Amino acid sequence: MAFPLITDYTTAVRNARSRFATLDLVPELDSRGVPVFMAGNFATVFKATENSTGSRVAVKCFIRDMPDVEKRYRAIAAMIAKTKASLFINLRFCPNELFVHSTSAGNGAYPVVVMPWIEGRTLGQVIRNLCTNNKQNGLASLTRVWARLSLTMLSLGIAHGDLKHDNVMAAPDAVLKLIDYESMYVPSLKGLHSLVLGGVHYQHPKRETSHFNPSVDHFSILVITLSLRALTLDPKIYGRCNNGENIIFTRDDFAAPRQSKLVNHLLASKDGLVRDWTKVLLSSLASPSIAIPGIDKILKQAEKIAS
Repeated sequence: MAFPLITDYTTAVRNARSRFATLDLVPELDSRGVPVFMAGNFATVFKATENSTGSRVAVKCFIRDMPDVEKRYRAIAAMIAKTKASLFINLRFCPNELFVHSTSAGNGAYPVVVMPWIEGRTLGQVIRNLCTNNKQNGLASLTRVWARLSLTMLSLGIAHGDLKHDNVMAAPDAVLKLIDYESMYVPSLKGLHSLVLGGVHYQHPKRETSHFNPSVDHFSILVITLSLRALTLDPKIYGRCNNGENIIFTRDDFAAPRQSKLVNHLLASKDGLVRDWTKVLLSSLASPSIAIPGIDKILKQAEKIAS
């Protein structure tokens, strides 16, 4: 199925009053009168306000075909409503909601996903600020919060599918929230495939689209947890290793770990957790499986870190 271009959606959202079937929204406009949006891999997200409540919302409009899009989002929405876990953002899938004039995809009503607009900074921005200002206690605290979020996901038997620095938001109340649910696994979606393989600086090199189960996040969780612990002990690592698309690890570290300066530096750390978790990373990279036995044990250790 073809979907409209971003410019098509922009025109439709600008004329929100006559284009949405059920939603009563006022789009936020920039200084040129253009709706404020952020473009992603599968969708474009517009910022708007609900007339009835005055609440700011994010309206996700699809720009690429997403197999089983309605099935996926309804299952994810049901899981969020059932668990009421603070790491998720409530969402609603609205089929045939936004009427768009499109020469590329055809005129018609297209689905959207609407959810609360989350103010705050990404995990990557928080880490950069803490490292730049040498806030080791803050990094230790962030490690604990991250560990609790990850343990909650594991306990629910779900996986985000694309964990990375800019898919986690730190809300003003210091709660971490996951965003971008396109490749999320929930038990009711068993049998489908991953839509994305995730950021290359966070994913196991052997991951394939057929990997779609609760273990999909194991490697990413370990990468982020180990990165946070290493930075807590030495925030200067960030300046040496961050490239804007990662925290400290890159796919080159995963492709040739024994030749990686970072990996060898961590193996020589004075901290036992850093050494142990780096060895787990090496074992995972050598394994034919992307699942990491004992990942929950690592997270429970991280949850108790004092400094």
